[in-house]
Amino acid sequence: MSCRTYIRLCPESFEDDLTKVVWAMSYMKAGCAGCWATCKFEHEAKSGQLRFIDWADFEDEFWKDFMPLDSEAVAVNVLETTSYFQGRRSVDDYLDQFKDLIEDSSYSDPKTIVVKFRRGLDRRISMALAGMTYGRPADTDPEAWFRLAVRMDQNCAADEAFHTSHRQSNLPTPGISCILMAPRPTQAPPVTHFAHSNPSRWI
Repeated sequence: MSCRTYIRLCPESFEDDLTKVVWAMSYMKAGCAGCWATCKFEHEAKSGQLRFIDWADFEDEFWKDFMPLDSEAVAVNVLETTSYFQGRRSVDDYLDQFKDLIEDSSYSDPKTIVVKFRRGLDRRISMALAGMTYGRPADTDPEAWFRLAVRMDQNCAADEAFHTSHRQSNLPTPGISCILMAPRPTQAPPVTHFAHSNPSRWI
């Protein structure tokens, strides 16, 4: 997508499709992508021409070698597990992945989308949403659920930050705490004088 965007914004930088392809492949330097690009350039060295006819041919080959054969089935399978759950992430980050999965899975029923979204939310946010008696979105409006969950997550984060700073501000000042918390000197108990503290002899 980054390559597509740059090519679209700066078409004058590319004389032809071959230039586009070689430029895009120049970013494939490591891992599987690096091996893939190396093989293509080695093919060019042996045959005298690059493997691709044009940019469209390059895209087709790229998708075939790097993308799942059935991305829809993969997304559906993920949504049937707990691996997409929010966990320790923010709702914003969780929502980005969730929307990608929904798009790849081709789910279109709004109720299904809402159920899947709420199922993956952090439990405290999910319970707060379930307990709402006013302002609760309709189960057929995923976008409203998305906005509400993000806002609630931001409110929770702000509340946590407030209480954290409040607890820190109430900590005793170093140096003074020793004085404030030091035990008072123990005084010796008064000496008690009894009338017969020294027993007298009986004759």
